[in-house]
Order: sequence, then C-alpha cells, then structure tokens
Amino acid sequence: MTSDINDKIIYRIMILTPFLNGIEETIGVHVILSNIFWWASLILVFTAYRSRKLWQVGDTPWTFLFLTFLFFGIRELGHLGSSSLIASVRYVFGIWSAIFMTSLFIYLYVLIYMRKTIPKIATCLPFVLALVFPLVMLFLFFAGIKPDDLKNIISSIENLVWIAGSSITILTTYMLGTRAAGGFVKVFMLFQIAAILALLWKFMALITSIGCTIPYSIRETLETLFGVFAIISVYVLTKMLKSLARTIR
Repeated sequence: MTSDINDKIIYRIMILTPFLNGIEETIGVHVILSNIFWWASLILVFTAYRSRKLWQVGDTPWTFLFLTFLFFGIRELGHLGSSSLIASVRYVFGIWSAIFMTSLFIYLYVLIYMRKTIPKIATCLPFVLALVFPLVMLFLFFAGIKPDDLKNIISSIENLVWIAGSSITILTTYMLGTRAAGGFVKVFMLFQIAAILALLWKFMALITSIGCTIPYSIRETLETLFGVFAIISVYVLTKMLKSLARTIR
C-alpha cells in the first residue's frame, strides 16, 4: 500500500516538474506570446511615429524606442535556435535592448524633467556602449571559451545590464510622471510597471545562475508580463497621439 502511494507521488512530481521548472530553451507558449507582443509593439511604434510632431521631443527618443523593441524582438526570435552560440548572440541583442530602453528615459528625463538641452554627441554614447558587448563576446569566443560557458557569461552580463537599466528606468519614469500631464502620465506609469517586471525577471534569473533555483515558469511569466505592459505602453502612446491629432484637426 505504502509503495503504491509513493509511486503515485513520484509520478505526480514527474508530471508537474516541467510545469514548475520549465525548459528555458524550449519553444513554449511564453516564447510565442513574447514574439507576438514585441513585434506587434514595433508596428505600434511605427504608427505612433507618424504623429511624432505632437510630442515635441525630437527624433532621438523615437530612435531609442524603436531600437528597444527591435532588439528585444530579435532576442526573442533567438529562441528558435538551440545552439549555445545563438543563445549568446540572443543575449547580446537583449543587452542592446536594455541599453536603448534606459537611454530613452534618461534622455527624456534630462529633456523634460531637467529642461536641459542634450548635446548631439551624448546621443552617440548608447551606440558606443552597445558596441562593447559584441566585442567582448568575440574576444571570449576567440580566446577559446567553450560555447556553453560563453552562453552563461553573456547571460549573466545581460542579467546585470537589465537590472541596472530597469532600476534607472523605474526612477526616471517616476520622475517624468510627476512632470507629465494627461495621457503621458499613463504612458510613463505603464513603462515603469514594465521596468519593474523586467527587474524582477532578471533578478530571479541572476540568483538562479548563482545556485538559488527559481522555477522557470515564474520567470517566464514575468517575462511575458513584461512584454504585455510594454505593448500596452506603446498602444496607449499611439492612441493618445492619434487622439491629439484628431483634436487639432
């Protein structure tokens, strides 16, 4: 009798384990949803860009916004490949996305909150910083680092960059929200929620990489919610600018 009970318990554990832990490189529902969210968001960015003159912040923030969504969308496409080298490249695109997301809100913070003019040379800094990471990856690759070890190193770097970038974004979006009016308050608030979810997602990934295992199902849920609030943020921005355009007409 006891043996039957133990067998049933073991069987249930075996059934539930994939749902609790998940398989990070497996193409699952969260990967499909994430790709849909980020590439749909990119379309919304193009739509909102048509009304850019109604938000007098110049073209640089739009460039940073576009690159944020483009690079994260490419990162998610990387799930379609299973090799460690592809995963490393995917993480580089993730790093780029974090850099331009952070740069976007720092730029807006300086322009809107601090009311200061930003030198053109300063807008080049995110691009220069972004170039560092593929160079690091290439250096490690040609230095003879094994693909699996390279993947783990670049993944850890991505985690750290996202944690730092999300923390800065949470602060800048909060401060921007105190100076915003109308629909822009909602836009900054939604981006702030997205940044909080990204911070939690990457923090959990980081502590998992150092031995404190957190079920991947929890992390993939946070990643999916990050994509949800990202697309909602751009949708609200697009809707608001379209509404302003109709009002002006």
